[in-house]
Amino acid sequence: MIRAIAIDDEPLALQVLQHHAARMNNISIEHTFTNASEGLQYTHAHKPELVFLDIKMPDHNGLDIAIAIPAATHVIFTTAYSQYAVQGFDINATDYLLKPISYQRFVQACAKVEERLSFLSVSATITVRENGNWIRIPLSQLLFIQAKGNYLHLVTTTSTHLIRNTLQEFTSHLPHTFLRVHKSYIVNTAAVDVVEYNQVIVSGNKVPVSVQLRSALLTALHL
Repeated sequence: MIRAIAIDDEPLALQVLQHHAARMNNISIEHTFTNASEGLQYTHAHKPELVFLDIKMPDHNGLDIAIAIPAATHVIFTTAYSQYAVQGFDINATDYLLKPISYQRFVQACAKVEERLSFLSVSATITVRENGNWIRIPLSQLLFIQAKGNYLHLVTTTSTHLIRNTLQEFTSHLPHTFLRVHKSYIVNTAAVDVVEYNQVIVSGNKVPVSVQLRSALLTALHL
């Protein structure tokens, strides 16, 4: 069962999502929010697996909210404005639903989330392909991930791996302990030693923290 919430300033739009979800047996919309800030706070506190998120809202821009959502939480944008599609996928959205949302498209989007969630089980390892070889990395040893173009640097306690992948795809398979702190960095919050104004220290490595994501990091670290 996919645990989800929905954030939209239009109550009717929230009703449509709830109606679609009620017809399925693999998703539950636990709460809905017309206030984006309240929805974001709930996301950090209760860690749902999926957030349906409107983009154009009076109090916030959904694109900004999406950046602050934990990396392991999937985002499906729901909006009437198709021009935001490219930006939405750049930010790490799993899918983009254009209003009015049909039941068929809703099902397709949820299926993407279910597929990605099944990629990583509760086991404490993740398997990556590097130079033609499959390598299993214990998540407890994965310190942070840096995106460079179409490649990712995976820095662990013992080594660094270079794999061809996007930050959007790779981080969708990571647990909630991994948090986006910068547009090019994901950090294992369990490995953070020092928090400074614009960076964190992770086992001696300096990882930049953007101003927009600093608050989410402090919340995740209970600071």
